[in-house]
Amino acid sequence: MASPEPVANGARPRAPSSSPPLPSPSPRAPPPPEIESTLSRLSAYRNVRGVMVLARSSGAPGSGGIVQSTGAAFEGESGRRYAGSLEAVVNATAAAVATVDAGDELKLMRIRTKRHELIITPDDRYLLVVLQDPGQ
Repeated sequence: MASPEPVANGARPRAPSSSPPLPSPSPRAPPPPEIESTLSRLSAYRNVRGVMVLARSSGAPGSGGIVQSTGAAFEGESGRRYAGSLEAVVNATAAAVATVDAGDELKLMRIRTKRHELIITPDDRYLLVVLQDPGQ
């Protein structure tokens, strides 16, 4: 009788796949070094539940997305849901501002819900999103 295959970290090795490997995502330029210090500084406030930096999409699939985040509010699926929705909201609002006054430009958004407040600062390349509890 053959001995079982070795198990590493509780997982059995996968069988070789016959499908071709998935293409790797296009390399993205590393974020500016000041992002880390900005995230740390903003996360230090007691009412802040999370801070996220999103790369603005250039229209190509997968060109946007989360660059960096802190806080449980933006971890996992929750962070992906926020990221997927916020750029669309910012783009629609910026278009509305430009329609009302062609010389104006969106610089800051505050969205307050029953539980949280989102503060969004758009840039040409990034969106800075802060999620906080407004009652504290």
